[in-house]
Amino acid sequence: MHLTHAEHELELDLGPVTMSCTADELATALTALVREMRAAAPFIRPDERDALRAIMEHAGAPTVGEIFPDFARDSDAHTTLRKLRTAQFIRPQDRDRWAVQEHIEVKPFARLLWERLGEAHLFGDLSEPVEEIDLALPGVNDSEPPRDDKQKGKTNGEEWNEADVLDFLSNDDTKN
Repeated sequence: MHLTHAEHELELDLGPVTMSCTADELATALTALVREMRAAAPFIRPDERDALRAIMEHAGAPTVGEIFPDFARDSDAHTTLRKLRTAQFIRPQDRDRWAVQEHIEVKPFARLLWERLGEAHLFGDLSEPVEEIDLALPGVNDSEPPRDDKQKGKTNGEEWNEADVLDFLSNDDTKN
């Protein structure tokens, strides 16, 4: 692919055709692909993700049989390949049908994202710590107020529990 920048237009050499578009148009198209991949990610089980990782780490295009030695059509392995294909990661290399000897091709865009962004980003499980935000008013947690021996609504100082709350809500004395 050949990429040039002239007057805010990108000229893409796509092999048999050349296409012009803006950087924003290209970004919009690629964003849609990333969104599609990430939307499918929650439906990929951990064992299927392991298979994808093995495909991505394999030197060259592995065969279905190398990744799934006991492959059979309409099996869990077949479903895994179909899910990974739907998620835009892979496709059958030579034919449009999964079979034991079929090579698994990683789609170029998936390879690019896997190498540049990483698996965690594609699956939305970045290990970056999430900043915890304290929504309490300043000073509210500085010291705990002394506890009353009796809790409101209880006559003997016992703690409230879920059943008490349900009883309280259904009590005729509390209804308006």
